[in-house]
Amino acid sequence: MLQTEPLEARLTTSVADGDSLRYYPAYDVPARARLAPQPPVAAAAAAQLLLAQRLDGSLTIGDTHAYDEPFAFDLDEAPYLHLMERAERLLGSPLPPVRRRWAGVYSQVTGSDIYLRGHVAPGVHLVTGPGGRGMTLAPAIAEQTFGK
Repeated sequence: MLQTEPLEARLTTSVADGDSLRYYPAYDVPARARLAPQPPVAAAAAAQLLLAQRLDGSLTIGDTHAYDEPFAFDLDEAPYLHLMERAERLLGSPLPPVRRRWAGVYSQVTGSDIYLRGHVAPGVHLVTGPGGRGMTLAPAIAEQTFGK
């Protein structure tokens, strides 16, 4: 993931490219098979363009995935260059300079559950394992955890 300096233009929505359709079970529909092959650099990094503008105008851009352990401790620049070039094509303008980069590690359950939830002590709930779906699942997790 990376964050740029502020973009002068304001985006009215978040942006995702067609590669996002490759990685989420909800999009496993027949039309997905008609997607053009990914460039090799994107396929090797399980890359998808996710772009969101922050309140200060900067952009958050990602996303790459690594599933095979042991995980590398370093970042490969090629997938990020691919994502930045893709963002520039979609926005129709050069990106502002990169402010910072980071790599996230998401715990993800490997069984049939979407996440792991447990009541570990009075008033203490443990929720983990949604992988990179935490922000999307947060309302449902909160309702199932605290709405009862």
